[in-house]
Amino acid sequence: MVGQVQVLGAGECGLTLAHCLVRGGSSVTLVTDRDAEAILAGTVTSTQVKFPRTLDLESDAGLGFWRTSAPNIEGIRFTMAVDRTAVATWAGRLPRPAQSVDQRTVFARWLSEFLAAGGDLRVADPSVTDVDRAAADYDLTVVTRASRELAACFEDDPAWTVPAAPQRRLAVLYLDGVQPDPHHLGTYTALPEHGEVISYPGLTGRPGQERRCEITLFEARPGGALDVFDQHGTPAQRLRQAKQLIDEHLPAELAERYRGAELTDAGATLVGAVAPAMRRPVGTLPSGSPVLGGGDVVCRMDPGGAQGANNAVHCAIRYAEAILHTPDGRYDRDWMEWAAAPWLTAVAHPAARWTATVLDPPPAMQELMLAAQHDSTLADAFAATFARPSSMAQFAAAAPS
Repeated sequence: MVGQVQVLGAGECGLTLAHCLVRGGSSVTLVTDRDAEAILAGTVTSTQVKFPRTLDLESDAGLGFWRTSAPNIEGIRFTMAVDRTAVATWAGRLPRPAQSVDQRTVFARWLSEFLAAGGDLRVADPSVTDVDRAAADYDLTVVTRASRELAACFEDDPAWTVPAAPQRRLAVLYLDGVQPDPHHLGTYTALPEHGEVISYPGLTGRPGQERRCEITLFEARPGGALDVFDQHGTPAQRLRQAKQLIDEHLPAELAERYRGAELTDAGATLVGAVAPAMRRPVGTLPSGSPVLGGGDVVCRMDPGGAQGANNAVHCAIRYAEAILHTPDGRYDRDWMEWAAAPWLTAVAHPAARWTATVLDPPPAMQELMLAAQHDSTLADAFAATFARPSSMAQFAAAAPS
């Protein structure tokens, strides 16, 4: 019999893990600060593109509710633009389509499914002291979302050097009224010295009332021309700023798509920044008790590389397999290190390296990205690297000699 498991955090990692464990016969308590209705009434939480391997894992876990309804993202339309003029452009196709669904929609539905399956949900925002006290009642505690205080219980991984500050300032808008890309591609527009504008189709709305939207992410280099969004600004102000930036910086044929754009709802914008982090997977609570970290708690990346949601789901699936295949419930520190190693090696670390590279490409990679406009095989290889970051070496090998 699998032991008693407590999961902190109801995001991509925590909810997937909790659901898989309940389906596998485990007794699971999921701790989160919001219930489904609060999530649906709140603001968007992120951008997210899920690639085929992630979508397959969700479907296998019984969580792929939008596989046939979410719009397909068939590939990437890359443009490098200077003064509204495209100086390089190409389109790369993914081996299989990606998809994106508003995390408010996803988390609300998954919470309902967790409860229906017999899971124990506790709505709370526990302190580190509370977590430490409660951990004694469980055979295993998995931390997938953490306050700054709780995250400090996980040491930085000494094998990694991460930037001391966010590499980009971010603004996310979920939009109605955007003309779809004619070939069902997501767009990645690089604006040298300023940042990137990334956009793709998605699904938003209450579960059962979903509709298509466009999800647009401004990745602003601090101090650059895209760095105009105020964390205290209103959604209407952010929409006006976004349209102005699109008109001022994107080539006319791309900007025209957004002429009729409007926000999908009152919570359709988010402004902030992500400080990258790479921590050891086993944390130590004040009492000395070990806890297992997962998802963003261990490996947090800028969303510009489109890896965060995929990384979190892969972590959850691998952790669930390890837990369910340890029936004696001996989840000590060595076991936690063992459980985390495959995810870190095969998924998280390659994704982190890829994200850092694509946000600040070295000269050799810049040359490959420019060469892709003359070589469709290279363009496809670049698109495929988003879906499988561990294939970055294959992308370089695809370059013409």
